[in-house]
Amino acid sequence: MKTELQPSRIPRPLKLLAGIFVVVLFTVVVYKPDRPIATIVPGSSSGPTFVVQIIRPRAGLPLGGLLPPQLFGLDAQLGFDSTSADANIGRVGLGHLELSAEDWDLLIILDADGHVAPETQVVFTLIFEESLRKVRCRPGDPGVGRFDASALPDGGEISGSFDIEFASCEDVDTGKLINWPSQPLVLHGSFDRLPLSTNSE
Repeated sequence: MKTELQPSRIPRPLKLLAGIFVVVLFTVVVYKPDRPIATIVPGSSSGPTFVVQIIRPRAGLPLGGLLPPQLFGLDAQLGFDSTSADANIGRVGLGHLELSAEDWDLLIILDADGHVAPETQVVFTLIFEESLRKVRCRPGDPGVGRFDASALPDGGEISGSFDIEFASCEDVDTGKLINWPSQPLVLHGSFDRLPLSTNSE
């Protein structure tokens, strides 16, 4: 007499946990809350072009960024570019960059050794603790990051890219530090054919 083997049955709770684990693993590996934008290729633009984006740490997002931040009333993307409203290019040099747009002001300064200087800052608005705030973020001391710029063949324009960590932010209206970000955020950007200022470094 032959005994038929019965297929093993996995309890339903274990199947559910395994499914949740797969979804979480897939999200962590594939889904990026603020995926870095593509870097502009130097010399590829017909005129002055720039793009700036804030990469937020997962630890600073609800549920570690497992779900889109807009579901929690947060801005889905933080950044601006040369097509944004009121986009403007200020002073530009190999160690100095000023960019702005509506609700945005960016200042990058390098010291004599080519490191990110304490004067570097970015000002913008974001939804924080269920209210719209204007914040100013600064790098740590010493500053962490890179700013690469090179002159184009004509000598009057520069192209480059940057990645700079901002360790703390303050409320512009009160001047008080806010409890954000929990880990340094990264300012990522690139630019092409920005005209060098005559009094730039």
